[in-house]
Amino acid sequence: MIEQPHVVVLAGGEGSRLQSLTRALYGCDLPKQFAVLAGERSLMQATIERALQLTTPDRVSVVVTSHHEPIAREQLVPYPGIELVVQPHNLDTGPGLLLPLVRILTTSAARHVVFLPSDHYIPNSAPLLDALRGSDGDEISLVGVAPTGPEVEYGWIVPGTRLDDGRDVFRVARFHEKPEADIAESLYGRGGLWNTFILAGPTLAFWELARRHLPNHAAALETYAVAIGSFSEAVALQAAYRVMPKANFSRDLLAVADVLSVIAVEGSGWSDWGSPARVFASLQGTPAHEQLVARIREPVAASNRTDADDARMVA
Repeated sequence: MIEQPHVVVLAGGEGSRLQSLTRALYGCDLPKQFAVLAGERSLMQATIERALQLTTPDRVSVVVTSHHEPIAREQLVPYPGIELVVQPHNLDTGPGLLLPLVRILTTSAARHVVFLPSDHYIPNSAPLLDALRGSDGDEISLVGVAPTGPEVEYGWIVPGTRLDDGRDVFRVARFHEKPEADIAESLYGRGGLWNTFILAGPTLAFWELARRHLPNHAAALETYAVAIGSFSEAVALQAAYRVMPKANFSRDLLAVADVLSVIAVEGSGWSDWGSPARVFASLQGTPAHEQLVARIREPVAASNRTDADDARMVA
């Protein structure tokens, strides 16, 4: 990107699908974004490291939910200058993206924004970061990764018309969310892409999309934005979250957007760590796999694990 974007790290979820694994490792239901599963950094910290390859710390925000604020602040200590955005409670990915977005519009000069989910495993981030550095166009883009098989647990993007002769950028023709096996086979054979939910585009374009399709959410957060920096900011944020219903950014905004593009990326090794089985499969054959298995077998971890946990981890 010519101008450095503002990068938002999305860490507001509960990570419930990985709780059997994190419970085995930590003895508690630690949300996966705060867990160290490979290497020395948590998934959230690894995502921050990628964000800092795109921009400067003063243009990075991490969004969490209030009951995870203490651990998030602890893990942000090595990253001075990064903003922590705290939601009063989790209202799904719609408010989770729109809250940091309205803060960027109010307090930052960044004209472009990138959203990075914090539960991804990306052993080779270079192709993905290169794609994001070139995504400074006038419309919202998603990153789609070349699939390695007919996966039924991922969302898919069907690419349409090529938009850039020099890069693999396409119009989004349609989405398929967790398709049946036969549809996944067809998508795989016809050049479909896995949807990473990594987003990039003009800050104002995202907000106009919210105004059009989630007008009540946009209005509530615009009222809150007036109070940013004042003594009444916390009260205004609570008021906004009292009137906003849950909303899903993919279903309620992206799926109904008029114009979207997708950047096709190969060679990153991307995986959405949505289950313990996927974690182990991603790490198979690496030292990180051996380290994770050894941690699972530690007596302290094992004493906090149930038979049901063991079954879920290998399911």
